[in-house]
Amino acid sequence: MKKLSIALMVLASSFANAAEFSDMATVKRVTPRYIEVNNPISSCQTSTETAAPKEKGIAGAIIGGVAGGLLGSRVGKGNGKVAAGAVGAAVGAVVGDRMQNDDTTADTRNVERCTQRDNYQRVQEGYTTVFSYNGHEFEEETQTKYRVGQKVSVQVNAVIDQPN
Repeated sequence: MKKLSIALMVLASSFANAAEFSDMATVKRVTPRYIEVNNPISSCQTSTETAAPKEKGIAGAIIGGVAGGLLGSRVGKGNGKVAAGAVGAAVGAVVGDRMQNDDTTADTRNVERCTQRDNYQRVQEGYTTVFSYNGHEFEEETQTKYRVGQKVSVQVNAVIDQPN
């Protein structure tokens, strides 16, 4: 059992002849002592997101059109050269545009988003115990749960009053 130190002091002008001894005190009240402890809870969710489409460019169409026009103008003779150049430019522009702005694959990715919320819990930390000794009550914080009415050994320090 935990020993409770009780000081019985008699006020006087001088103190001398201190004595220490063990005696028994009675448990009068036992009250649980609680504290609040936060054990946060994390919650995560994964979702699939599609990336925003890329901005379409015109450089591929221009380069393809110029290349196709140059290649097409080398084919044929006379007005055929002009027609072949025009067809080559049109085909080159379409091919260049498709090469630069390929939309066949959608860019997706998994994204994890987590949140945290407080989770306060009451946790018992010990007891507030009231002891009675020689007509006086004393309150102590204890880790042991005593029973009301239980006799507990205490250490008593007595100071003897010296007359003037």
